[in-house]
Amino acid sequence: MKRTKRACIKCGKLFYGGTDKTYCDECAKVIKSNVMRTRTCKSCGAEFLGGPRASYCPNCRRIRQREANERARKRGGATRPIGSIDKCKLCGAEYVVNSGRQKYCSDKCQREAVLAWQREHKKGYGKASGQDIKKAERRKEKKKICVYCGRAFSSNTATNTCSDYCRKKNTKIIEYRAEIKRGINANIEKLIEERNEYRTKIKKDEEV
Repeated sequence: MKRTKRACIKCGKLFYGGTDKTYCDECAKVIKSNVMRTRTCKSCGAEFLGGPRASYCPNCRRIRQREANERARKRGGATRPIGSIDKCKLCGAEYVVNSGRQKYCSDKCQREAVLAWQREHKKGYGKASGQDIKKAERRKEKKKICVYCGRAFSSNTATNTCSDYCRKKNTKIIEYRAEIKRGINANIEKLIEERNEYRTKIKKDEEV
């Protein structure tokens, strides 16, 4: 993955990262340490604070739990006796039932199934809750650092330069470096000096 110099949208610190990174490592670590987010209930549409697998607000969860308990009561208890044989929902292997809620033959199958569920859940939840729109808005807020002049800029396209001028100048430097690798004499020092002078000018203009 191509790594570009960016500015963290939370603290403003400069860092190198791919196109999917909007936070520096420190801010990302703090954010990921708390998985609680504002979610949208699939039943009533109310917003609530919940983890990655939370689909219903507390009120709807209680209602659904009561309904599940009532269905279990009408069935007359467990449908699969402990110690019976069942088949894994993921790989199809047979296993001995040791829990009423067991669906998988091993911890490995259970983990793979949960990860697959989370991936699908995130896709549907993003569209249903408007998270995909919020993600697009966050992309617009991302700040990149131009590799030629050093200015911070925003862009929805995959670019590491802030303008056509910087793109052309930076491309020239890349071409000269390629020629030098092939053994062709190229006066790249002049281009580097011109770039450094331009960076100094930009920095002075921003300080004014």
